[in-house]
Amino acid sequence: MTTPPRARIQLALLAAVVTTGCARYQAQPLDPKRHPAELRARRLDDPALLTWLGRYAGSPDGARWSDRQLAVAALAWRAELARARAEWRAALAAVPTAGERPRPGVEAGVERQVAGPQQPSPWVVSLGALAKVELGGKRGARLLAARARATVAESRLVGLAAELAAQARAAALALAAARVDVDERAAAVADLERISGLEERRYAEAALAASDLARTRTDIQDARTELARAQEEMGAARADLAAALAIPMAALEKLEPTPAPTPGCASIDSAGVDSLVVRALGRRAEIVTTLAGYAVSEADVRLEVARLYPDLEIGPGFIWDQGVQRWTLALALPALLGLRQRSALHEAEAARTVAAARVAEAQDSVVMQVETAVESCRGAALGVIAADSQVAAARGMAERDRARYQRGETARLEPARSELLLARAERSRRAAQRRLTFAGIALEAATGDWPDTPGRPWPDPREELSSR
Repeated sequence: MTTPPRARIQLALLAAVVTTGCARYQAQPLDPKRHPAELRARRLDDPALLTWLGRYAGSPDGARWSDRQLAVAALAWRAELARARAEWRAALAAVPTAGERPRPGVEAGVERQVAGPQQPSPWVVSLGALAKVELGGKRGARLLAARARATVAESRLVGLAAELAAQARAAALALAAARVDVDERAAAVADLERISGLEERRYAEAALAASDLARTRTDIQDARTELARAQEEMGAARADLAAALAIPMAALEKLEPTPAPTPGCASIDSAGVDSLVVRALGRRAEIVTTLAGYAVSEADVRLEVARLYPDLEIGPGFIWDQGVQRWTLALALPALLGLRQRSALHEAEAARTVAAARVAEAQDSVVMQVETAVESCRGAALGVIAADSQVAAARGMAERDRARYQRGETARLEPARSELLLARAERSRRAAQRRLTFAGIALEAATGDWPDTPGRPWPDPREELSSR
């Protein structure tokens, strides 16, 4: 039994629909109020955070958190990291798309004779396939570009994670330093008030001029102003740390940052400046990102060269012409007339030159950052040495005045003033040591080093907190 032409057409169209497949759109509306509510609900005692934190930095001691623990916590909730992670996954999803070959198609046609000599059948039915064959290596160039873009996204993700961790460490150190500074400023006020009390007794004994009393009272007012400024800076440091962790400030009220010792500037003596520069050029994510960007531009040039080759389109088909059956084969080179259009190739080559310049720019920046950090370390180390000398001199003076007071050669006011100078020198030394620590963190960031703890690796930034 012969199948009618209309039935043949219906069967062909049904086969085409079945083979192409269908997808369903699913809407995912965004609730703008959800994320702010989640942010306000975040706490450092979150069970999921503490469980995850124990794997990479150990469990905190109550309210005492190390700078590494706070840096690891910063990788849990920062929205920038989630965005970079999504961009990396989107770049990975583009790789299979770039490797897809042109999809074949189907075309059908129906004709019916309405005039002329009568034929055995008035119907003409055609069914043909459409297939494109890419020439010149277009698919390979697309794959190389897609893989390079995925590498760019991954290196940006890793670099952002390192940057956020460094920000959190610096913010933790700044808050710890601010807390110490507030305590020291409060102690300075107390010391000056004690000195003022001793001076008032000496003034009552007519052994001290009124100008000395006025000078000390002015120093007390200045110290109270510095105390207020230190308290303001502590509040700003707490806000910076809250921003670095992406949690509300109320969650940090009882936090006591306790920065752990770090090699920091000591690596200069063990490795040398040249070794640090080489290490930075091999580890910094910016270098990997720019190199991957150059690979993208190289693949784009290759793709534009491949596009100069025309694609071959093949169309095998079958025609049922008024009872006569025929097979056909059509060949086409649709872009043959545009082979000399090379403007896109020139644009890609210019973009490749720009990408090469970005690599050199990133290398220059990394080298300069390392050298600047090294000089900062050396300057901070000299500051510590100078502060040590001041402390030694102030301690010697305090000991001499104390001995003189014990022998009855002077009043209590003199050793009290010497002890005040010693306290100021010790505060200056602690400030110099903090500057040295900050310089060490900057050097670690410049060289791309992450402070490691034996047996506790850093978390993989490609994974989310909920999946760990």
